[in-house]
Amino acid sequence: MQQSGMLWTVNRMLALVLGIVFILIALIGFFTPVRNPTGVQGLFGILDVDFVHNLVHLITGLIAIMAALGGQARTFNQVFGIVYLSLGLLGLFPFLYFPPGTYGTDRGLFLGLLHLNTADHAFHLLVGLTAAAAGFFFAGSGSPRSNL
Repeated sequence: MQQSGMLWTVNRMLALVLGIVFILIALIGFFTPVRNPTGVQGLFGILDVDFVHNLVHLITGLIAIMAALGGQARTFNQVFGIVYLSLGLLGLFPFLYFPPGTYGTDRGLFLGLLHLNTADHAFHLLVGLTAAAAGFFFAGSGSPRSNL
């Protein structure tokens, strides 16, 4: 019989998949050519990424894998879900982008740190909602919790 920390629950599988996906996105982003003088790269021709954005994806992916393998997948999904849902929603407010962009339609950097676009916001909302749903509604058994 396996210990409960070693079972492949919904949360554990999702954290591992998120970790792998985020690491792959980061690695692809690091090797995607710069699209314009602001340092923005077009990942898959859709997502805006830059060095800082790729670094955030890489760190997030590594933390997700550590959580999946270390028995903290549910907590990771809860925190990740809230953070990425918040990021997706906050990214919709133009006043959070500064300094103003100097190239084409560049609105500036989100919180002065990294480039984001509408596709990034949709991606952040989707993965945030998925992780939060798994983290808050699935207990360790792999089935939806009913009486916790």
